[in-house]
Amino acid sequence: MRIRSKLIVLLCGFAVFAVLTASATIYAVHWRIETAVENFERTIGETVRVERLQLAITAQVFHLRGLVDGNADATERFFSGRDECLTRLRQTARFAEDTGAPNRSSELLQLTNAFETATDDCLTAVNNGDTAAARSIITNRIEAKIAPALALHLRSTVRTLEAARSSAARGLGTTSQQISGLTLTVGAFGVLLVLIGAMLIRRWLMTPITSLAIAADHYRDGDFEFRVRAGSDDELGQLGFALNDMARSVAEAQSDLRSSEAKYRSLFRNLRDAVVIVDIDTHIVEFHEGDGRSLGIEGSEHIGRRLLDVWPEWAAATPDWPGVITFAVVHGKRFRATDVTTPQPNLPDSAAILDFLVYRVEVGDQRLAAIVIRDVSDRHRLQRKLRQAETMEAVGTLAGGLAHDFNNLLASVTGSLSLLVPDIANAAHAERIRTVLKTCWQASALSRKLLNFATSAHGSPQAFSMGSTITTMIDSFDPSFFEGVTIEKDLSTEITVRMDPDQFTQIILNLLRNARDAMPHGGTLRINIAQVTEAHPDEPSQENTFGLVSVQDTGIGMTPDVQRRIFEPLFTTKSRAARRGRGLGLSVAYSAVKNAGGFIRIESEPNRGTTFHVYIPSGDAPLHAVSTGVETETDTPKRSTVLLVDHDPLVLQTWSDAIGQWNYDVMTATSAEDALAAPADAEWPVRLAVIDGQLEENQGLTLASALVAAHPGLRIILTAGSVKQEVPNDLQPRIIDQLVKPFTLDTLRSTLERGETERENAASPETT
Repeated sequence: MRIRSKLIVLLCGFAVFAVLTASATIYAVHWRIETAVENFERTIGETVRVERLQLAITAQVFHLRGLVDGNADATERFFSGRDECLTRLRQTARFAEDTGAPNRSSELLQLTNAFETATDDCLTAVNNGDTAAARSIITNRIEAKIAPALALHLRSTVRTLEAARSSAARGLGTTSQQISGLTLTVGAFGVLLVLIGAMLIRRWLMTPITSLAIAADHYRDGDFEFRVRAGSDDELGQLGFALNDMARSVAEAQSDLRSSEAKYRSLFRNLRDAVVIVDIDTHIVEFHEGDGRSLGIEGSEHIGRRLLDVWPEWAAATPDWPGVITFAVVHGKRFRATDVTTPQPNLPDSAAILDFLVYRVEVGDQRLAAIVIRDVSDRHRLQRKLRQAETMEAVGTLAGGLAHDFNNLLASVTGSLSLLVPDIANAAHAERIRTVLKTCWQASALSRKLLNFATSAHGSPQAFSMGSTITTMIDSFDPSFFEGVTIEKDLSTEITVRMDPDQFTQIILNLLRNARDAMPHGGTLRINIAQVTEAHPDEPSQENTFGLVSVQDTGIGMTPDVQRRIFEPLFTTKSRAARRGRGLGLSVAYSAVKNAGGFIRIESEPNRGTTFHVYIPSGDAPLHAVSTGVETETDTPKRSTVLLVDHDPLVLQTWSDAIGQWNYDVMTATSAEDALAAPADAEWPVRLAVIDGQLEENQGLTLASALVAAHPGLRIILTAGSVKQEVPNDLQPRIIDQLVKPFTLDTLRSTLERGETERENAASPETT
């Protein structure tokens, strides 16, 4: 619809509303006034008639008495006024009913009928010549009862009429108020109509015009993405559509120009590498920091400065940056420098490893050079960790294999020597044999240390008090151990951790020894423990509770290169003359802490001391020590057969000789197949078996399960050349113990005797 048509419709609506409203108002005012006046006049007329009716009743009674007395003039007046009086009484009754008093109307009608009857009776008596009876009716019935009652009702009616008159008078006042209210209502509707008209005019005229003006401002400022909201198809709407088409055309014309710039900006801002754009004179045109924060600058104050004035440390990549930039801009030659070590801008004491790539870029007619800087420090750290892990894995594999075979040899040597000791107690070489046996056990301790490192053994985790354990260790040292060293300690006994107590003791011992060796001229050793909440380096998003042991010395400290290699196996900073170990102490400690779920942090500077922070997972309440001693029987055990299974014939020979001296029959086997067939040839029942749990192809546990299934009363001792194995739940009740080679013959004998006792207590039918 055209704007002109809309305005005509709006004006016609105004005119129709004005005419209808004026007509309705005039009619309503006239009707209200007429009704109020009519009610007022009616109440006044009725009031006058009722008051006259009271006089008429009194006159009727007076004329009736004159009629009885024979007064001809009174008789005429009585009969002329009697019907009119009765008619007025009945009209008054009907008016009372109309005003809402039906009971009063009924009583008034009854009194009117009674008055009519009484007068009729009086006239009858007069006609019959009985004047005495007529006077009696007048006196006793009319004057004594009917006339007073009528007077009372009429007075009540007068009061009702006066109330109605007052109400009618108030109605006139109310009518005035209603007329005023009606006038206000009509005025309010008129105002509302004006507002609606104004809103429509605003919608049809003002809003489109304002929108067009705003669009003109946007287009004048170059914002051609703005669009006019044309709500209709009238003249202004068509103008808005035309403006939108014009803006769309201009925007499409500019999109190609902005597209290349937008792509460039998007790529430039989302690069992970740092980028610096320079001109041929090495002035900085633009730069992007990237993710590595290798530039160390922000803001625009460095735009226009020369490259080496902002980053002089980049001279380590090439001292001839102007030449490199010139060759890149003029000749398009690329320049690359890799693994350049430069100081970090925000951390002067640390260095970053950067790769540089320089090439030419063209922006319009201008040729510039782009310098891409990639921080490869994390890659170098990961490569270093990978090399360290590969080295530790290789050394661990080698150490594990050597230790396993070495333990088997030691088991045979220590067993054979132990058998010789009782026979040569008084011989000249007895002491030498004991010395050799003692040396073998020392070699066994070194072998166990290698195995702990190689196999990353978890040990037997227990909850214990760190403070109590460390206090006991320090108190047990010889005073000369800490000679010249002042010990400061804060060891709470309420902090508990969970790991193997023996491994924890070994860790603390290694740290204390290293701290003492780092202070050859004396110093201060501080040992503190605390309970902290930290995130594990391997799981930075999750925090856990750890027991923290901090061992701090004031010794010679370590360089960053030494700190990076401190946990490598066989690495040591001590001179050959001063070495008391082989560089395995900290590597074993690192493996033990890692397998317990903890980690180690180091703080050290040359000539300023070293602090080791050892984080171990918190445990439950500390466990009390449990005695591991076994009361062996002194009586000779019952005659039975012991099955020995081991792949090493020397070990089998040593154990067989020893067990044979303890009143057992012995059967040996070097493979699982021989072991399964051996019990069939036994002279005595096979009740005990000593099986190498790490038999070839890890068949030890499989063999144990097969033997238990075939011989329900069998008890088994598992041996190992490295670490104890995890035994299946169904096999655990039949396992007496697990012994790690080498072990003493007394240990083997006590374990066998314990197995005999368990077998007898089990009361299996096969063992009776």
